[in-house]
Amino acid sequence: MADLDIQENIELYGLLPEFFFKNSSFTGNYHNFNYQIFMHIIRYLLLYFVLAAVSCSTARTAIASPVHSVQREIPDSIQRKFLYYFYEGIKQKENNQLDQALESFRFCNSLDSLDAGVQSELGLIYANIGLINNATICLENAFRFAPRNWWYAMQLIQFQLQLKHFDRAIEIANSIQKVYPEKPEIYNLLASLYKQTKSYDKAIGAYEKLENLTGIDQSISFEKFRLYVLSNRPKKGIAEIDKLIHKFPAEDKFKVFRGDIFMEQKMPEKAYQIYMDVLKDDPQNALAYVSLSEYYKQKNQPEKAMECIVTALKNDQLDMDTKMNILGQTVEKLVQDSSKIAETDSLFRLLIDRYPLEEQVHGYYAQYLQFRGRNAKAISELETMININPKNNQTWLRLIQIYLSEEKFKQVVEITSRAIVNVPKVPVWYFYRGIADYQLGEYFQAIKAYQDGLMYIQPDQAGMKSDFYAQMGDIYFKLEKKDSAFISYENALVANPKNILVMNNYAYYLSLNKQALKKAERMSAKTVELEPKNSTYLDTYAWILYQEGNYSLAKFYIERAMDNLDKTTDSSIILEHYGDILWVSGNDDAKALEMWKKSYDAGNKTDELKQKIDNKGWKR
Repeated sequence: MADLDIQENIELYGLLPEFFFKNSSFTGNYHNFNYQIFMHIIRYLLLYFVLAAVSCSTARTAIASPVHSVQREIPDSIQRKFLYYFYEGIKQKENNQLDQALESFRFCNSLDSLDAGVQSELGLIYANIGLINNATICLENAFRFAPRNWWYAMQLIQFQLQLKHFDRAIEIANSIQKVYPEKPEIYNLLASLYKQTKSYDKAIGAYEKLENLTGIDQSISFEKFRLYVLSNRPKKGIAEIDKLIHKFPAEDKFKVFRGDIFMEQKMPEKAYQIYMDVLKDDPQNALAYVSLSEYYKQKNQPEKAMECIVTALKNDQLDMDTKMNILGQTVEKLVQDSSKIAETDSLFRLLIDRYPLEEQVHGYYAQYLQFRGRNAKAISELETMININPKNNQTWLRLIQIYLSEEKFKQVVEITSRAIVNVPKVPVWYFYRGIADYQLGEYFQAIKAYQDGLMYIQPDQAGMKSDFYAQMGDIYFKLEKKDSAFISYENALVANPKNILVMNNYAYYLSLNKQALKKAERMSAKTVELEPKNSTYLDTYAWILYQEGNYSLAKFYIERAMDNLDKTTDSSIILEHYGDILWVSGNDDAKALEMWKKSYDAGNKTDELKQKIDNKGWKR
């Protein structure tokens, strides 16, 4: 089925991109539009054309190429069949039944291989399933069959950009620009494409054509300014800002920006004069105070710089987004300045009083309080944020992490339970819930938390899935459910074969169970290869070698483990292993006994170790 004449405003597919572009902002991704509205329109139009086809038998005109058009008559029965299967393909695609949709559109293509709409749909599906060559042919055909169609041009440009075929994307954009020379969007698109290829002069030229259509506009002027700077022509860039100042003399923000340019050019005194002139006319100009703070920073006057920032934050003329941006950049400096604690608290209280329902204000204050070690107050601010927006995952996460850092595991259980209710299907809540339950000795509750959370892990979250199974494996081993533990470890390694912690724990527990020692040795050797100075992994490897009877090699690796011990590692088990390996080696019984005593003193007070010490070893 070929496209009807777009110039007569009756083209089936040509109307759609016009509606799409007027009702959405082009982002360069053809999926970013209201698909439900699109489907509603296409159903309506398809129904209209089906009825028309039933009631009359007119010939359909096709645009067969950008240059020539051919006419061909298609019987009504073929036309009706075509529309039926095209409509079916659209429905199947909407329901994500891509295989069925592909077959429907292929059948349509067999009925009319010159229809641009079918070529477009086939191209999009081929692109979706990774058949790039097929997608290229079909999307190129769609544009070739309907070279005046904006929608097909945008699809093809986006596709070529994904393939990094910038020259072809620019060629298509220039072609469609000739068809729609009055469309401002095409010049924005061309400028963006030229910027990606660093064709700065051509990008500037596209913006100038846009400016001829729309008049002087700050967004265009700023883009041209950046492009002139990138092409090492700063004077021309500055001239663009001067044009804005001349065009909009009452807009102080352009004057402030002019001052900022002087700052960039290492001409701070000229910048300072502009800022002061602006403040003379408008003493409350917040943007001038923000820029003036940068001036004082360069002059190494941090107190004056901070005074300017505080003045700007208190100013009602400054929009909330800008204030939050300034506050975000300033929090770290406020934290570091212990002499300004009272003043900082006053500033945050002022902002909170003015913007009590603004999440970010409370969030930055909570961040500041955490830096100051005032966790109780930080928790209060985070709870306020949850009352404002209970769907914010980050707020829940920050609360959980504070309680975990304080080892308040009952509170972690309570917070994760609330998070699950408010933002369900987030697996990380179940992960932290499992950690808290484990620390509280609620091992079966912990297992249940991990099992419940596994249901919500997405296919692209293999690392998280591996960690869930790893936690379950450790708990099962603690519960002496060794078979379940080993199954969990296997699942963890299937999800992430590089999970080094799982490899170590799995190997160690196999060795304790004296089971599959060769498999344990292979896994443990891999951990030592990846982290050759990790005393825990070296100890595991030494212990497996000991269990296999390779005492000389076991002694070598246990001594490497001892060499790499640090203050954060629990050495008690490593010391016991060292003593055992020394004892069976029979070279230094006194040192073996010394290691056992050190292990016992370090907290490893098991009956088995006590017996070794009392009996001064065992019969070899």
